[in-house]
Amino acid sequence: MSTMKAWVSHGFNLIPEQAVKSLSYETVPVPTPEAGQVLVRVHYASVDPMDWKLLSGEFRDLFPKCKLRFVPGLDVAGEVVEVGPGCERLQEGDRVVCCLGFESFREQATFGPAGAFAELCVCPEGHAARVPESINIPSEASLLKVAGLPLAGLTAYQALLTGGGCSTRGEPLGAITRGSKVLVLGGNRGVGHLAVQIARLKGATVATTVPPTSVEWIKDLGASEVINFNEEDWIQRMTPTVGCSGMDIILDCVGWATSLSELDRAMYVLRPGGQYISSFHHEVFDILDDTDGERKGRKFSAMMPKAVAEDLDVLVNWVLTGKLEVVVDQVCPFDQARHALHESVVGQCRGKVVLCQCAAHSAGETGAVGGA
Repeated sequence: MSTMKAWVSHGFNLIPEQAVKSLSYETVPVPTPEAGQVLVRVHYASVDPMDWKLLSGEFRDLFPKCKLRFVPGLDVAGEVVEVGPGCERLQEGDRVVCCLGFESFREQATFGPAGAFAELCVCPEGHAARVPESINIPSEASLLKVAGLPLAGLTAYQALLTGGGCSTRGEPLGAITRGSKVLVLGGNRGVGHLAVQIARLKGATVATTVPPTSVEWIKDLGASEVINFNEEDWIQRMTPTVGCSGMDIILDCVGWATSLSELDRAMYVLRPGGQYISSFHHEVFDILDDTDGERKGRKFSAMMPKAVAEDLDVLVNWVLTGKLEVVVDQVCPFDQARHALHESVVGQCRGKVVLCQCAAHSAGETGAVGGA
């Protein structure tokens, strides 16, 4: 049986920093693609906050396959090296970007759980988008451009436009159009900086909260109103005055809402019929299930993005045509996975942190690209 190198978790730890430190770099068997799946050689794997949340055991009740021993990592950019039976869209040699997704942790999944922090990984064909050759962008550079896209991009896209996604109650999410008003909490984050750009791309007016070091940066990405959360309370700042309408959507990328009292405060920033959408599934949203998420004429929903190739195709096209930028704060060699995860835990990065298995980052250096 052929083998490969991978980062492996052997136990949960509720302290994220300790969970990250417990990862070990090991030799493991190469996975075999089943029907409808492809084997991908990993060139880049981006880091998501969900990676270390899964390592902490925070979601082990929600995801039965999140067991003590697994290879973390949800985002992959690389090359298809083997195609399983029944695949129709992809073939060997295709360059792809993949979201292994939370689906890999479902009990019925025939791949995963997850697996991006390895030399090779298995991905369903329906979770992958081809990265076409570009005249203006070298092939490896185009893979890096989209490496941080999958989970963060799908979260932002589905929150604002629904696409192939839905709320945790199975209901449609956003449907912004030109003139919509959107507030993004955490515009400096991986999801947040993409949401700001997608909303702007669709003609919405965008406000966002960021730390002081990111104020000018996020303006350059399209935010028309920026709130330094160290100095201002966003609810006081954004509560509409008499005669002005509130926000159509508040997208919470930081897990701000943890109680009904906080949701009630946020309600005054929303217009009647507006939506508060959180990428964090906190118990407070389960409390609202009896009212289908309605509270005083506003909708409150949590979401988990779905790995949908069609949505990912749209995002890849936007990136490669210059309409959307995935800002990469750091590119780390593959052997520095623990450092990359630590950077995500600390939460001071702008955009994404990406692991690389390319020669340019194999000597132990840590680089910054496009927004540090």
